[in-house]
Amino acid sequence: MADEVGICNSALSKIGATRIVSLTEGSKNANFCAEQLPKLRDQLLRRHLWNFAKARALLPRLSEAPVFGFDHQHQLPADWLRSLSVHDNDAGIGAVAYRTEGRRLLSDARELYLVYIRQVTDPNEMTADFREALAFLLAKEAAIPIAQSNSLKQDMKEELIRALRQVRSTDAIEDFPEALPDGAWSAVRHRGGN
Repeated sequence: MADEVGICNSALSKIGATRIVSLTEGSKNANFCAEQLPKLRDQLLRRHLWNFAKARALLPRLSEAPVFGFDHQHQLPADWLRSLSVHDNDAGIGAVAYRTEGRRLLSDARELYLVYIRQVTDPNEMTADFREALAFLLAKEAAIPIAQSNSLKQDMKEELIRALRQVRSTDAIEDFPEALPDGAWSAVRHRGGN
């Protein structure tokens, strides 16, 4: 089973630093990991449309309307990190004009269906290659404060780029491509020119 300490130890090993037993042990390395891991995890989750982090929700409409600009406001889920698409129907067809303000979505639609990137805190819900990319990101950030090496930071940055390229490629292969609507030329051609 994967855990946060395992991700941290993978990162620490990459820079030749002492491994930890827990995030709360009080050592310099554990304190660094406890502070940086959640922040870096959420940054990495927001960077891409990870399949394992996608979620759907029907947003609850708040009783108080926005002061101006939109008719309604809806509460974002507690684990929301990034909106991917917003619709006013459960078929997910069409787009809705909206704005994000704080933990709310403002829109003229009474009902909002949201596809979003959620905050995934359990490493077992992450793919193995995502955890490895996260370890490289943590290693890059730890290279100077823990290993005190600029060259090691550059090495970890290059490894991170390779790891991200791989994990994005694998993630994209697992996603069924969405059908694009016919363009005007194609629609006219299929109707017989009418």
